[in-house]
Formats: sequence, structure tokens, C-alpha cells
Amino acid sequence: MTDLEVSTTEAIADWIETSVLVSPSGHFGRDRLDDLAQTEIGAPSTKVAMALDTMAKRATVLGRSYPFVVSDLAVLRRDGGHAAHYAALLHLTPGSVARQTVRASDTAVMGELLEEISEAALANFWGEGGSAISFGHPSKHGRPESFDQAVGWLAQRIGVEPGRGYRPPRRKDGGVDVVAWRQFSDRRPGFPIALAQCTIQGETFTKTTDIDLRLWASWLAMDVDPLSLLVIPGTIRAAGPDWRQLATVVMVIDRLRLLELLGRGATFKDNDSPWISETTALLRAVMRASEL
Repeated sequence: MTDLEVSTTEAIADWIETSVLVSPSGHFGRDRLDDLAQTEIGAPSTKVAMALDTMAKRATVLGRSYPFVVSDLAVLRRDGGHAAHYAALLHLTPGSVARQTVRASDTAVMGELLEEISEAALANFWGEGGSAISFGHPSKHGRPESFDQAVGWLAQRIGVEPGRGYRPPRRKDGGVDVVAWRQFSDRRPGFPIALAQCTIQGETFTKTTDIDLRLWASWLAMDVDPLSLLVIPGTIRAAGPDWRQLATVVMVIDRLRLLELLGRGATFKDNDSPWISETTALLRAVMRASEL
């Protein structure tokens, strides 16, 4: 077993969720959960109660998409259409149990996984009929390596003309990891576009400036200003200063919003990738919940 740094209410809620995921039984009564929290992360029952309240709020937001049932007496795991993706985002969250232990250096793979989930979610940003595409390179969609050519490729995929602004060939992605849009049936100019930066790093505010909308307006001939999105795998306390600070400069798409967007698609399919199941399995060697 290993020492874990878990202190905030959101982090304790994540720890409880992770513990239930790795537990063979898949459920904890309140007394057992209090004992486990005191032993493994040094959290008193008062903080556990606050974390359970946070989990109850998550359940209210996500409904049946939330893969846990929460009450004052117990927490239990349940299967659902979004369980695997929720587990992935939980593991990808900065400061998570997985990031502190078994996935401390797996950043490239984790970044790609967040982009994959974000692409599926943001395609539903405006409901059914929307589209999204990862803009990173190498690309499963065939994006050219040169940034100049890549912007032209992206413009064709979206259905707009390339802009006349200079596009440095050595630039990678212009701060954009995923692009989402919603064409109208008439295929005429003037439709919504969103540019998303996806990050697994803990310091999120510095990432809000990665997308320069003025530059992108010169690279793509968009008739309406695009939205700028910041996609993160974690959650942020709604009433706290961090959310207010981020929301003033960018639209935040956190774990709960990603799950909500995934659920808007008519053909949504959960993806229990080998990385997700392997990470959960590896955690059983470092968490006390694996014995309960």
C-alpha cells in the first residue's frame, strides 16, 4: 500500500469512487467507509460526509449515467452505459489515485484518451447531428503533419474556406485539440463552431490562453465567432473561486459535462478500453479497498 495525498472534498469523493471501483464487493457501508478513509487518507468522518454529499450532487446531475448509488448509509457500484468512460475520466484527473501511483508518467497515452472521449462528447455539443474531430498529429483521421496543410484539411472537413492569415508550417495544433461544429441542412455559411483545448495537467488557468481566437479567425473563414472550450477530466467545486475564474474566460467542460454530452448521442457506445480496465486492475495492488 502507498501514502496518498487526498484533502479536498472533490478529491475525497474521487477517492471513494475509486475505492468502490477496485473493491471486489463493489459496495461499502458507512462505518466501513469511515474506517477506510481514516486509515488510508487520514480523513475524518465529517469530511467523508461532505464527500458523500458531493457524490449525491453528481448523481443528481448525471442520473442513471452516474455509476454509483449514494446514500447516508452506503455507497455501491452499478453498471451503466457510461461506467467505463466515467472510470477513465476519474483515473485521468490530476491528483487522482491512479495519477499518484500506477499512472504517474503515462501522460502521452492519457492525453490521447482524453481527446478521444472529448471528440465523442463534443460531437453532441449542439445535440444530434453535430460533428467533432481531433486536430492533433499523428491523426487517425488523416490530418497532414504540416500545420499549414492541416488547417486547409480541417476547413474542408468543417465546410468553410481557409482564411488568409499566415499559418506557420512548424506549428503543431494552434492550441486546439478537438474541433466541434453543427452544420445546417442547407449547408450554407453561418453555423456554430467550437475549438477545444483538452488538458490533463493540474494547473488549468494557464491553458485558457492556448487558443487565440483572433488567429483562428484568420486561419479559418468563419462567419460567426467560434466558442473556446477547456476540457478537463476532473470536477471543480461549483461554488468555489476556481470555477468562477475559469468561467469568465472560457467555457469549461468538466467530467460531469462530458458525461452529459456523451449521453446526448443516439448511438452512444461506452468504450472500456484496455487502458481503463488495466488501470483499475493495477490499483488493486495499491489500495486497501481491494481487500474489502
